[in-house]
Amino acid sequence: MVLKSRYLILFCLLLLVKQSQGQDRPLVIEARWLYDAEQNRFLENQRILISGNQIKAVGSNVDVPSGAKVIQLAAGSVSPGLIDLHSHILTNQKLSDNLAIDSWINSPAKRVLRGAGFAREYLQAGFTAIRDLGNSGYYLDQELANAIGRGQVEGPQMFCSGPILSAMDGQFYQLPFESRQQTTSQEYRVIRGRSDAIEAVKEHVNNGVHVIKIVAFGERLGLELEEMKAIVETAHAHGLKVTAHSTGGPGLSKAIAAGVDGIEHGYYIPDSLLRKMAQRNIYLVPTDPSMNSIMISQKAQKETKIDSAAIRKELEPLRDRILRAKKAKVLLAAGSDAYFDVPVSRGNAAKESIIAYVEEGLAVEDALQMSTLNAAKVLGQEGTMGVIKPGRAANLVLFEGNLKNDFKKTMFDISMVIKDGKVVYSKAGLAAN
Repeated sequence: MVLKSRYLILFCLLLLVKQSQGQDRPLVIEARWLYDAEQNRFLENQRILISGNQIKAVGSNVDVPSGAKVIQLAAGSVSPGLIDLHSHILTNQKLSDNLAIDSWINSPAKRVLRGAGFAREYLQAGFTAIRDLGNSGYYLDQELANAIGRGQVEGPQMFCSGPILSAMDGQFYQLPFESRQQTTSQEYRVIRGRSDAIEAVKEHVNNGVHVIKIVAFGERLGLELEEMKAIVETAHAHGLKVTAHSTGGPGLSKAIAAGVDGIEHGYYIPDSLLRKMAQRNIYLVPTDPSMNSIMISQKAQKETKIDSAAIRKELEPLRDRILRAKKAKVLLAAGSDAYFDVPVSRGNAAKESIIAYVEEGLAVEDALQMSTLNAAKVLGQEGTMGVIKPGRAANLVLFEGNLKNDFKKTMFDISMVIKDGKVVYSKAGLAAN
């Protein structure tokens, strides 16, 4: 009886090994079009060999190993996994609500569980990494990131800021006087002087954040220059970058003078500051809306007349500044700032900013580079993600159409998403041989 039990155990172990070996078969993708983020161009008729979690070979003459699984995109495109540098995955603001209300009426547990759903939507839309920039309670973003890292939740790799560092007003407006301070302190790390700024950064370092985010200017107040400088110096001493929420004005000038690494939004930037940003290697994450995203919002608010010409005119300043930033050689990287409750998935809402860059006059290749290689550079991950080449993580998005010639449609026509060498999303009907 004991002998039979041993044979049964041995048989089960061999079966598990065989199944494991089957799962670890090399994967080959044959694509009509491949976006090369380093060269910023599309290559035709390329093969990608994946083994384990890494890309092993790329080219037109890559051999197909015996027993490999093969995915053919006869007329499709493949790009590196998309990266959103400006997400708020723990927030879901109603279009007509104050930003503070979401944190008032939803418990931390509900926000994390809801965020897990948004994470899955990001992944299925082709985002294999996101940078989450606050409005997430006290380190709820880290909780979700850790769950994804442990494999308990499906989602993109998350790079988190924890609570945003701000003056006492945060970014909330029209709050009751008696609750302003309490509400702001629940979502932000309020800074009270230079020494407190240093302490706040150390708290964030201790909690394992990947980046420090500051509000250069909130609703009524902003951080002082000396506070910003203290934040930047302390963060840099601990190997962290600092990015600043700033739409323009004096707060933008102070943030640049303080030595921040990046500017979020930057809707109104004069050429003089763009030149300074380029000289100091300060990146810009333009969180611009597309025509479609604005129309979606207007329809959701039941506006009876959608004026396309008026929308285009409203967006002209953003178009002007992104083209000026490119001319000034500022590093541009993609971020959506998607956090509104609209009738599309969070991942598809995030894609609208990438569409916006093309609508504003950038080439398709430039918009893709912003959301792959350039975003990886901002994350300090250019050696691991953002490009399709040997030695990099196998993070890929497979599209059914031609990204170059039919960008807007093809961006939403996902065939498959691969994260760390594993197929994490596959459209029905797409199979590997």
